Amino acid sequence: MQIQFLGTSSGSPSRYRNMSAVAVSFDSAKQWLLVDCAEGTQHQILETNLSPAKLAVICITHIHGDHCYGLPGLLSSMSLCGRSEPVSLIAPQKLIHFIHASLALTDVKLGFDLICHNVEELKAPLKLSLCQIEAIELKHRVPSFGYKITETQIPKKLKIEQLKADNIESGPHYNALQKGHDVVYKNITLHAKEYTFDSWRPRTVIICGDNEKPAKLANYLSDVDLLVHEATFTHADLLKVGTHTGHSDAKRVAEFAQQHAVARLALTHLSVRYHGPGMLEPLKREACEHYQGELYFAEDLLSLTIPKQSL
Repeated sequence: MQIQFLGTSSGSPSRYRNMSAVAVSFDSAKQWLLVDCAEGTQHQILETNLSPAKLAVICITHIHGDHCYGLPGLLSSMSLCGRSEPVSLIAPQKLIHFIHASLALTDVKLGFDLICHNVEELKAPLKLSLCQIEAIELKHRVPSFGYKITETQIPKKLKIEQLKADNIESGPHYNALQKGHDVVYKNITLHAKEYTFDSWRPRTVIICGDNEKPAKLANYLSDVDLLVHEATFTHADLLKVGTHTGHSDAKRVAEFAQQHAVARLALTHLSVRYHGPGMLEPLKREACEHYQGELYFAEDLLSLTIPKQSL
């Protein structure tokens, strides 16, 4: 499972960073997922191995432009690249209206079905073929959400000892069971769930939109391998700018991650005041002082691999 940052700036781009977009790809699937889509995201995709034609799920955290203005253009490009399979869009209702209006007013006809889910009405985890997605309500100036993304397409292994104990001899039915299919063997139905197990523990990441209250995530962290959270300012700078911005600072997020034993923390959505060589040092010092886990300060095109862990 890989997380690749396509944009890591807040508010506006700079020579060093584009605005918010994060790609999630999975070991056993060619399809991939995108969280947020700022202006210029499709240009960033050109710098990666990701194919627009394979983008299957798009999650938008909130309606601010630095998280969604690139989506109409990307959808159009996906269609031009030959995307024909349905695409799931999970987003606030206002953003869904914006997309439909943008496409209609520019006479764009997509070559695929765009299946829209209003995140504000998503009360239970959404089970898609690619992964499972759970929306987490955050605190910002407008409704904002985080997405808990759990992989589901994990290859199965056979419980060989149990098969032998039940006198089930080797044959083509072994292969069918391993693929997740129930089979009939000597007039008995063998259920794949009883004779297989996942090759590794499902990996889970949380990718957040803008959020001034990390505590909103407290009940969702028990099985999370990576938390991606904004750290727009240092603590001192946030006090100067004003908490009315609805953003977090590196100190607050680091303290929260340490308190809840988050294994890996990636900080992103960094104010332009910290862009450029050496400019991140105040943020880095602040976060490192309060968090002792695996810490990343996201740069554009940084790719993180979440390792597999046995069950």
